[in-house]
Amino acid sequence: MLKQLYIQDIKGKGRGVCCTQTIAEGETIELCPMLVTVPDDCNTIKSSHLGDYIYSFIKEEKLFALALGFGSLYNHATYNNAAYLIDTENKMMTIYAVKDIPAGVEICINYGGDPGTSYDKWFTDRNLTAVP
Repeated sequence: MLKQLYIQDIKGKGRGVCCTQTIAEGETIELCPMLVTVPDDCNTIKSSHLGDYIYSFIKEEKLFALALGFGSLYNHATYNNAAYLIDTENKMMTIYAVKDIPAGVEICINYGGDPGTSYDKWFTDRNLTAVP
């Protein structure tokens, strides 16, 4: 980890990732190794609780991955303050700031990948309420 990250209870969301230091726009927050599934496990994983923590790795091949470190614990925000890049060749995820993030503020990504995308379907499929 490049910064001192920690987990905090976030009202309406459960656990969320925060940082003890201010993070500057464009700064790398975390480099996360990814544990990639095999296609035969796709349906089992997606239908389990673990399915809430995985990323689509190579969609066409039905490959999913769990991001280690704090990678699979970042919550969603429609207007996120962080984003991620997946390096499939090296099985790594980079979490980086898309705006300045003050110390103690929850670090959120956009599950849909595009800022402004609510991604409500992910929450309604799980009988959850999206928190902006």
